[in-house]
Amino acid sequence: MSLLRRRPRERIELAEGFHAAEAPALQRAIVQALGNDRHGGRAVPAEVQVQRGRDGHLALVWRNGIVGFVPREHVPALAGQLARYDERAVVLVDGSVHPEVHAPPRDGDDAHGVLWRIWLGPAPAAYPEPPAELDALPVPERTILGVPVSRLRPPS
Repeated sequence: MSLLRRRPRERIELAEGFHAAEAPALQRAIVQALGNDRHGGRAVPAEVQVQRGRDGHLALVWRNGIVGFVPREHVPALAGQLARYDERAVVLVDGSVHPEVHAPPRDGDDAHGVLWRIWLGPAPAAYPEPPAELDALPVPERTILGVPVSRLRPPS
């Protein structure tokens, strides 16, 4: 067995698309992975890797960062397709990363009210509104060197 051999790359084709879960909680990772692509303000094509996680969860990795999770209702279908491939295989799904603009900004949005979302599957003409119960993880508190920003401001 060679240590330098590349892992096999496999593709999963989705008939219909869906939003990934936990975009507000993982917004920092998504924006960091986007890099300069976020300045265009439009959808960016993405080749997302699906990885098996704990307790049957499926994590989504894009540009070497975890950017979301497969929603519970879609896990059985994707897990069934993942079972066909070797555990060492890199399993990819085509998708896109698109901005969702809110006015006024919601929790997790940037200063302009933009929240970047991960879409798995073929890109639609217009992205649908994600389900309300899609995101369960809390948005992390803003920190500077690990110190919450709320502690740095004097109480008003």
